[in-house]
Amino acid sequence: MVTEVVRFEALPLEARGSRRVIVRWSDGSVGEALRWYDDEVLVSEGDVLGKTQTELRQLHGRRDRDWLRGD
Repeated sequence: MVTEVVRFEALPLEARGSRRVIVRWSDGSVGEALRWYDDEVLVSEGDVLGKTQTELRQLHGRRDRDWLRGD
């Protein structure tokens, strides 16, 4: 579970995605929680805190589908 957002990062043009969020997990480890294209999906600190990796994948999938459908 995410306990802290460490930082949001812009990624280089050749990367898969344009943004990512680095978090501290409940086990104390630090790593990437999500990677996305910022012209398709909006992610904020409140979206990430308290979520598990599975919940974050589901959130990203939902928002990506909404963007593709034009919702």
